[in-house]
Amino acid sequence: MTLLTRISAGFLLWAFGFSLLYALQGAGCAYGWQDIQLFGAALLRWVLVVTWLLLVAAGLALLRLTRSASSDFERRVTLATVLAGAGAMLITGSPVAFTSACA
Repeated sequence: MTLLTRISAGFLLWAFGFSLLYALQGAGCAYGWQDIQLFGAALLRWVLVVTWLLLVAAGLALLRLTRSASSDFERRVTLATVLAGAGAMLITGSPVAFTSACA
């Protein structure tokens, strides 16, 4: 895997995840998923929160990319950008768990 791919993987996953959550929220609101109750919460909330948690886990799974780095510098830069991408996903995705999805 190239250096550029390793370095950008965390942020690419964040961009994909942010777009996916936004699309799921729009689809869920349009199709009435917020009115379907499942285990005490709206189906839309379940879909968004589970997707968000899977994306954060996928971001942390990218930490294995640090193993394939050929130098200490590459390993440190890859670690920093993967953690930054996972942290960005954790922070920017967290409103799906705490706010109303459809207003």
